[in-house]
Amino acid sequence: MAKNYSENTSNKILTHEMVAKEAAAMLVEESQFIKAINRNREKEFNKDTQGYKVGDSVRIRIPPTPIVTEGHVFKSADADENAQEKSVLLKIDTQKHVGLEFGAAELTLNMTDFKTRFLQPAINSLATSIDADLLQRAIVSVNNMALMKASEAHPTAAWGRARTMLNRALAPSSDRMSFLSSELTNSIVDPAGTLFNPTAEIARQWKEGYIGRSRGFEFVESEHIYRQLTGSHGKTGLTVEGAGQTGDTLTVSGVTNGQTIKRGEVFTIAGVEQIHPITRQTYSVPLQFVVLEDVTAGGTTATLKIYPEITPATVSAQLKANATVTASPAASAAITFVMDSDALIEQALCFQKDAFAVAFAPMKVLAGLDGYTVNASTMALRVQSGGDFINDSEGTRIDVLYGFATVRGNHAARILAPTA
Repeated sequence: MAKNYSENTSNKILTHEMVAKEAAAMLVEESQFIKAINRNREKEFNKDTQGYKVGDSVRIRIPPTPIVTEGHVFKSADADENAQEKSVLLKIDTQKHVGLEFGAAELTLNMTDFKTRFLQPAINSLATSIDADLLQRAIVSVNNMALMKASEAHPTAAWGRARTMLNRALAPSSDRMSFLSSELTNSIVDPAGTLFNPTAEIARQWKEGYIGRSRGFEFVESEHIYRQLTGSHGKTGLTVEGAGQTGDTLTVSGVTNGQTIKRGEVFTIAGVEQIHPITRQTYSVPLQFVVLEDVTAGGTTATLKIYPEITPATVSAQLKANATVTASPAASAAITFVMDSDALIEQALCFQKDAFAVAFAPMKVLAGLDGYTVNASTMALRVQSGGDFINDSEGTRIDVLYGFATVRGNHAARILAPTA
């Protein structure tokens, strides 16, 4: 049976519990994106004190955008539409760890020395890996994309367009963030820093990287932003294969065998306009769609997994809940990708906190090993060790187990940096 060390106060030996609690606190401090998105679903995983494993999941329900029926007569068809709740699955699917090796002598160090020599480098690497993974998953699921022009009337004009995109999707105005690379930061921050108004409460949450507030977003500098790789399909030339397509897939034609379309690429369809979710009036702009899975064409047609779903405002005279567009695409409607093909694109991410969710789940210490699992409101993390009797040393690993889900991808937007 697994056992936990207890602190030996007389000899001042570092215990697994001490190391685990310190590592958990450091991981939260060092991870920027984790602090910025929703983590409420962890409560559902924390009900099990025995620990979770890869494959466990919770379902996040997304309330519909209901139809408002005109007049005093109850319309059951509208009520039926309003009851069609959607959901996404937050699946615990990723385990990461860092390994440490040190002798018995190192366990007699005070915590400050141990942190400097062993814990800080390990946690820095782990936090970077987690943040980069979560940011990539988030970015490639977002359909809204604002173009940053080479010459703008104002350096943050593209963020104003991103703000409009979130507003049109009815994203809450609170808790909006923008993560961007140092390169993009340098292109928009003037030497005097007068474009940004720091928010003291937000600044206290970030040890480093916080820039300030502008355009309704809190700006944070991050070197973990995913750069979008695009496929070989060509920016134009694809068309819709067949009229009347709805839902989360779209069959297209105009590809050639072997051409690729990459997850995270954004496109528009001629004649398919974005609408206000409630009033259903058109914004007179094409709705942007994002490809959710890599595709390699096996012929002249291909089927794309897309977000958001194609849901016309009205189908057979019935208003549709969660409507997204004016109408389904026509046969042979032209498809235009926002980004150039065969490119690696710099981008920033703007989002409202609840657009994404992450959950860290506790893991039990394995039988026969010494260790400790932290299962606190701030982080779930496990430290466990196996010893080497001959060489008087032990191998220790720090593990995290987590899952991520995009809940409302349209409550976020990407800023596409100019290519020239």
